[in-house]
Amino acid sequence: MSARDRFHLKKFSYHGQLSIVVSDTGTGLPALLPLLYLQTWGLSKAINTVQQHMVSVCQWYNYWQQKHNRSFDEELFESFQPGFPLLTPLQALDAAHVDYPGFVIFIDSGKKLTDDPWREDYRPEIADRTRDVRLSCLTQFLLFLARRYVSSRYTQLTSREQKMTLDSYRVRFHGARREACGRLNTRQGQPFSKGSEGQLVVRERSLNAAEVKAIALCSRPSTSKQDNPLNPWQKHVDNKQKSVLQVRNHLIIRLLLHYGLRIGELLLLRTKSLVPYASGSGQALAITTYDGAGDPRKVAPRLKNAWSERLLELASEDIKLWELYVDHLRGMPSPPHPFLLVNTRKNHGPLSMRAAQNVFDDLYRTLQQHFPGLCSVELGGTLTALHAHMFRFTWATDTFEALVEQDGCDFETAKDRLRQLGGWSQTSPMPQKYAARYISKSANAANLRRLKAQRRMSAQSQEKQMEPEYR
Repeated sequence: MSARDRFHLKKFSYHGQLSIVVSDTGTGLPALLPLLYLQTWGLSKAINTVQQHMVSVCQWYNYWQQKHNRSFDEELFESFQPGFPLLTPLQALDAAHVDYPGFVIFIDSGKKLTDDPWREDYRPEIADRTRDVRLSCLTQFLLFLARRYVSSRYTQLTSREQKMTLDSYRVRFHGARREACGRLNTRQGQPFSKGSEGQLVVRERSLNAAEVKAIALCSRPSTSKQDNPLNPWQKHVDNKQKSVLQVRNHLIIRLLLHYGLRIGELLLLRTKSLVPYASGSGQALAITTYDGAGDPRKVAPRLKNAWSERLLELASEDIKLWELYVDHLRGMPSPPHPFLLVNTRKNHGPLSMRAAQNVFDDLYRTLQQHFPGLCSVELGGTLTALHAHMFRFTWATDTFEALVEQDGCDFETAKDRLRQLGGWSQTSPMPQKYAARYISKSANAANLRRLKAQRRMSAQSQEKQMEPEYR
């Protein structure tokens, strides 16, 4: 945001959790509607998710201020007589729908009101993916306002008229977003990207078998009996911490790959998160929120939603690795906080989000060095980056396939089980996406089997036709 903008983002702490609000520099107070949105929807969300939405809402408010010389809050409160503000939500939502294309131009042109995006020499100033996120967040905010204010409390509509009006706004705002995305070419095919020299890179966001095998080879810790020269964590200021670093990072990768944890869930794990499983056999990982004190991180991790709390039974080898790290390597004396993963500095503070991403940056550099065929587009590789969430995609893809092919689940049962294991809400579309991915994969495999069978039958037919010539 530039200095001339009326609205800016302001961070604040709420019950020990960091959050963000849209602040009005004219009054020194938070903007009303974004504050209601934050209170209703955002306080239970992770800080990165809240920031994404508040950036979009803040840009919308600055766009509205520049174009109409008034705030969007003021648009909702029309004063028809002195001292008597009248709430006009329908007029404000209609005006927002009319100005939706203008906002698209505003963010696409670097927050300018005069640029024309349809001229031939026009070049957008933001990435396609960023623009699409901005429009998605704004649409969600406007639909929140529609659900809140299209009611008998704020309008004179009957219940039937309220439903019809709300459905109308939902269709209109989603339609405006789709139209803007189509005209500005914001949604490229997700499986495709361009490498250097224009090569087409085709891949899913999950890791394939070769990539998983290479990651496992590199992340395996060295032992007194067998050194692992591929391990990227060979050096440390304190040589005693080298084995601690290798075991900790190996545990991180196994927990993400085998159980599909989100990065925030991983960083929230405590030493006591390993609990006896309800069935009485084995132990389970308890994914829960943390309400206590003692988290010194500037951006404390949080669960994505209420469905994220769950129990995940651990394999015996992962239990042994957990106990090895906690009992012998985590820190002596014991760190003054309950979190499982700690840094290797003297304070043994809890691992931060940035430090966790550094683990995958180090690992990717090692993959580039020792497995260039996986990473280099010129050599046929497609792994152009490595992020923590790619392990969750891999886990979900493999788990859905196992539920269908090994456990014999039908698609609906498999989606329900995947939803429970992955901590998705009842309305989340993610399990359906993995089901569609499985259908595509199995359909392609069936098509290749058919072609192979046809080639075999054709070869056998040709052999039979040639047999009389040799008699």
